[in-house]
Amino acid sequence: MEERLEQAQRIGTVVSLPDVALAELTASFVDFVWIDLEHGALSVRDVQPLAIAARSGGAESFVRLASSRDPRVSAVIDAGVDGVVVPRVEDPSEAEAVVNQLRYPPDGCRGLAARRASRHGVDRPCCVVQIESRAGAEAADRIAAVGGVGALVVGCADLVLETGESLDGQSPLARDAIARVRGACENAGLAFGMAGPGDPRVMVELAGAVPSIAVLAADVRIYAGALTGLREAHVCS
Repeated sequence: MEERLEQAQRIGTVVSLPDVALAELTASFVDFVWIDLEHGALSVRDVQPLAIAARSGGAESFVRLASSRDPRVSAVIDAGVDGVVVPRVEDPSEAEAVVNQLRYPPDGCRGLAARRASRHGVDRPCCVVQIESRAGAEAADRIAAVGGVGALVVGCADLVLETGESLDGQSPLARDAIARVRGACENAGLAFGMAGPGDPRVMVELAGAVPSIAVLAADVRIYAGALTGLREAHVCS
């Protein structure tokens, strides 16, 4: 994966469980996975085995950091992932701080180390920025202009939590913010993405278009939903 994501529809999900077999299975059905260090109980030591599992399953791996100030950027990149996801970005300086850590001098401050990334990683990992507030949406044009940012992905759950709306296609404040982000991506030639709703139809309604990147649900939610379906089928049979 180069600095900019391909301008084609790509589907992925969030990995929040440390089981490598489950991660490999998940990766076999999607284009990419987000290894989640923002929510859940994963740690840096889980990143490398999950990245290996993702590669084995045929998907790319990205690590969602805890924030733009996460001190673990170097460690996760050395694990050989394809890039990082920066949550809750509201100012270009937040994106710039992370991009700086992804680039070798003279373009950044990334240190050189003989780790898994030397063989299986990429020289210029992708920086995916999540926009999850109206403030972030208002700054989307300036964030998209940051060199090294490859995509903007709207975090729908946090956005509608802020607007006080429901997570459906009829959320005017959220839809307006999402339109701003989509327009910023179009102007900058970046990939535009959506993350959150498990129902792709809701995602398309909110976006007003088919996003080029769709992050659908998370492993725990998918597993819980499958079990709920099985239980309901058993009760109703």
